[in-house]
Amino acid sequence: MVIKRKRIRGENLGALHKFKVKDLLSLKLIIAIIFALIVWGAIYYNYHVITYDKQLNVLINYIYDETAPDDAVTVYQKFLNMDSPYRERIKKNLGPAIISRFQYYANLYMLRKIQYEEYLQYEQIVTELFFSNDTVKDTEQEVKKYYESQRAYTYGANLQEQGRIEDAIQSYSQVMFNDQYYYDLAKEKIEVCIKLIKEQYITEASEYYEQKQYVKAISQLYYLANNGEDESVSSLIWYYQSEFYTALMKEITELIEEEQYGYLIKYLNEVRPYLGEQYEDTLNLALSDLTLKRAQRRDKALGKYNAKIQVASIPEANQQIIAPNQIQIPSFAAFNQVSYATQVFSSVKKYDSDEVTEDVVVEYANMMPYLTTNSEITSAALTVMFGVMNTEKINFNEVQLVVNGQSVFTYSVEANELRQVENEFSVIEWISVEIDDETIKEFISIPNENREMSILFIGQNGVQAYEIAPIEMEMLVMMSEIFEAIMK
Repeated sequence: MVIKRKRIRGENLGALHKFKVKDLLSLKLIIAIIFALIVWGAIYYNYHVITYDKQLNVLINYIYDETAPDDAVTVYQKFLNMDSPYRERIKKNLGPAIISRFQYYANLYMLRKIQYEEYLQYEQIVTELFFSNDTVKDTEQEVKKYYESQRAYTYGANLQEQGRIEDAIQSYSQVMFNDQYYYDLAKEKIEVCIKLIKEQYITEASEYYEQKQYVKAISQLYYLANNGEDESVSSLIWYYQSEFYTALMKEITELIEEEQYGYLIKYLNEVRPYLGEQYEDTLNLALSDLTLKRAQRRDKALGKYNAKIQVASIPEANQQIIAPNQIQIPSFAAFNQVSYATQVFSSVKKYDSDEVTEDVVVEYANMMPYLTTNSEITSAALTVMFGVMNTEKINFNEVQLVVNGQSVFTYSVEANELRQVENEFSVIEWISVEIDDETIKEFISIPNENREMSILFIGQNGVQAYEIAPIEMEMLVMMSEIFEAIMK
């Protein structure tokens, strides 16, 4: 029995040994995991808390001018490139203070207490993180105005050194009034520049006055007066204006006799700034009278041709189209020239009789004039469409009107001006040309009797010539007369 008990005790000791070994291994594993967690926590704390606090301190010190801007930029870059949540923490914790500091340095620059380069150091830091902030953007725009003002002064000084006095004055004049520092300096520089050129400008004004070029004479003196107060210059301006007014009234009387109402209205509006306030009421009365006379002449011309024209209103474009009544123009939001031209050159016949039977092309018109006016019919442009319907394309690049063998009008056609509409049996080609005043006068002066007129379409495929029928010439003269009644 004793021997048996000993064997049992040995077996128990073996089992106990095995248990202790396993337990020790588990304990070591737990200790190792705990240690790893402590190390990882320390690293995390150092990286995410201590590092953040250190970098935060860099920015705090920057706000109080204890950190160089370059160091602050480095910290910003780290926040922006490594971990975006830090960027938001900076915005939340220090954003308002950093923006306020940026505004402080912006104000220092605008007060000219620091140089622009020093301000830029702060702008570059702030805009990188707060580029979408309205306060930052508004401050940047305001500083930009002051920077441009400073540049205007600096550029003016350079021009003055080069002897370009007028250009220097113009540049100095661009300095902002709110930019008190440079505005005062620019004002002083302008006074110096004016003294340098005053004698020259007065001499030139006197020469213009002797030549009765009053606008140029007064303009020279205005330049001096606008850049500095001088009683002698003001007196000379007043004298030139009185002489100009006397000459102008005489000219108005002569041109009214020639019914040059449109020209006078345009001219008086152009020269009124050079006559001064003392003649304002007189000029207004003259303009009212001229406007009335022109309206009466226009209405007379429209009445004369009332049965032969149509007036289509285009309200959205503030326009009216006045055209011969052969083809109806509907009142649309916009004038459809393609549709109009297609109908004109395929529908408007040259002759009322059926005598012309040679070719369909000969039957139809080759030119159609129309006016585009404003809604009040106080201004107008005369457009003439030159076109042809044919069985083949001409691709013309030049148009000529020939009277009794002599060309009275020639127009070279650019490639993008030629319009073409094709169908199964024919092609219509045309251009639209706005006619100038001198050409209109030539059209009106063409004699009615003993007149042989033709139109030439010159192109890649040769020259096509067509007779201009009386009805076509009548339409051209009629629209030219209405144009002159409105504009002359």
